[in-house]
Amino acid sequence: MGHIERRVWSGKASYRARYRDPTGRERSKSFSRKVDAERWLAEVEHTKTRGMWTDPRLGRVRFADWLAAWWSTTTNLRPDHASS
Repeated sequence: MGHIERRVWSGKASYRARYRDPTGRERSKSFSRKVDAERWLAEVEHTKTRGMWTDPRLGRVRFADWLAAWWSTTTNLRPDHASS
């Protein structure tokens, strides 16, 4: 089960939602509103219970890798002088 902690930095409050993934590693995400942290944590716990949890790092793509994939799909890129 996850938990939420209130943190204050330079007079501003933020809320960090923390949970343990199925492998036991602690994960966290920060929010400016407590209600958002509660909602996100409830969703994460629900997906874990249903066995649908996925590692958030799997969705990350380095910009260089994305650029290489995108660049390979482009053809005949040149300035359009007709519109000037």
